[in-house]
Formats: sequence, structure tokens, C-alpha cells
Amino acid sequence: MSVFNNNYTMQNEDLYHVLDLIYNRFDAFQVLWSIYTTVVIGLIAAMISFPKHVSSSLARVIVIIGFAVFAYANYGALHDVNEERRILYKEADAIATELQQKTGEKRNLYALVQIDQGQKGQKLEKVQRKNKLLLFHTVLDGLMILLIWFVPKTLVALRPFKSISETRIYIKGSKLPDPKISWNQLSKIWILEEEVNVNINSKQASKVVGVKIPKGFKFDLSTIPRFLWGLVAPFELSIIAPLVHDFLYVNKGKLKINNQKMLSLANDSEEGEIIHISRHEADSIFLEHMKLEGVGFLKRWIAYFGVRLIGGIFWKES
Repeated sequence: MSVFNNNYTMQNEDLYHVLDLIYNRFDAFQVLWSIYTTVVIGLIAAMISFPKHVSSSLARVIVIIGFAVFAYANYGALHDVNEERRILYKEADAIATELQQKTGEKRNLYALVQIDQGQKGQKLEKVQRKNKLLLFHTVLDGLMILLIWFVPKTLVALRPFKSISETRIYIKGSKLPDPKISWNQLSKIWILEEEVNVNINSKQASKVVGVKIPKGFKFDLSTIPRFLWGLVAPFELSIIAPLVHDFLYVNKGKLKINNQKMLSLANDSEEGEIIHISRHEADSIFLEHMKLEGVGFLKRWIAYFGVRLIGGIFWKES
């Protein structure tokens, strides 16, 4: 009887020791998630507070590499703790089952740690989600890396322009005219301060012709929602390309061509023939002008597909 009591006492102590380890691992799991959350919130706060410091590509690449290393180590630690909890749960179940069989007692403690066959999936569900933990961590890591890459540049881009008064804009490497424009922060409208003549390759006119855009023409540069400025900002698509594009859209492609092969407003006093440039051709001219003004390959094609996708709304409203 004494041997039985000694074994019983030792197994009870083992059970309490295992339960203590389980709760320690649970605390460790919570601490690891808290560290991860703190780092994520801290990075987001830093990017919002100091966007210029991490707006360069090199700085963002360094931050992304550092975060990726931390995220990998954090997931590894979470996985190890989770695996230890699973093993400890099984050990506690085995000890409680053996004690109950020897004593016949139905203690609440045994019921707490024992795993019935019918409820096994529910009891260990939280500690056996290896794939779900990996998926959840990977999704969060991916979103965070996207934020690190796009947020600083977007926040810098969102800073308002100062008003510009009759300034000639020179674009390095551009093969198109340098326009003289004004911009007011309150009206959010660009104004052409002198007439501009730009050559376009018009299929409708079956030749290369000039477009005469009159002084005082108002345009909005490029209609891009602010939350997309991290990808393509309006001022990154040059000046002449959106200027000509807006001019064609406002007039729905209906222009007059004179004997000097110049396109002007349909109600212009000069004699000439009315032609209609299609929206598709206007968008193609936009793409060609962006290339001539040195806009990057990716940005100009994103802008082009954007106007092809939603430009019809503005074509109808203009």
C-alpha cells in the first residue's frame, strides 16, 4: 500500500509539474506574439513619422531584410513553443489517464487535461495548427513588407505641392516642348500659361500632325487616386503627356486640322477639316508621349492600362 501511495504521490507531482510547464509555454507563446506585434506597430509608426528617412529604395530594402530575418526567427520560436505545448498536453493526458485508472477517482483536474477520443480534435486544436500558424504568420509578414515598401514613398508623395506661378517645366531627357504652367494649391488645377504645339502620330489624320493647345487651357495633370500615388504619382507621368491627353479627352477627340497640318479646337476661326480622334488613339498617344518624356517602362504601362480601364468615364463626362 505504501508503494502504491508513493507512486500515486509521484505521479500527482509529475502531473502538476507538466501542467506548470504547459502554462509556462503558453506564457512564452503570448510573449512572442507580443514582441512581433510591438515590432510591427513600431515600424509602422516610424514610417509614418519619418517617411523621408525610409523613402529611398536602399533604406527600404535594408528595413525589409531586417524585418524578414526577425519574422523568420519569430515564427521559428512560435513553432517550437507550440510543438512543446502539444507534447506536454499529451504527457499530461497520459498521466491523468493512468491515475484515474489506478484510483477510480473522477477529479476535475483529470477531466481538464484528459483527451477523450471524441473530443481529441477540439482539445488539441489550438496547439496543432502548424499549417494555420505558418499561413497566418506568412500573410502578416507579406502585408508588412508591402507596407514597408509602399507607405514611406506614398506619404512623401501625399505632401501637398506649393503653388506654382508661370513656371517653365524642364524635364531631363524629354523630346517634347517644355511648357510654361501655373498651379494653385487651393484650386488643384494646372493652367497652361502659353500656347504649346506638340506633334502626334495620328492614325485618323494618316500622318504626323501638330496639336495646338491654347494658352489658358486647364488640366489636372493625371487623375490618379491618392492611395495609389505610391505606385504612380501624377507628377511622375511628365507634363506634356497628360496635357495632350486631357486636351483630347476634353474635346472628345473632335478637332480641326488646317492646311499647315495643325490640329486645333473644332470651333477655331481658322479654316480646316473636322476629324475625330478615338479614345483608344488618344490613350496610345498618351503612352507614346510618356515614353518620349522618359517615363519608366512599368509606370507608363500602369498609367496606360489605367486610362484604358476607367478613361471611358471621363471621355463621356468631358
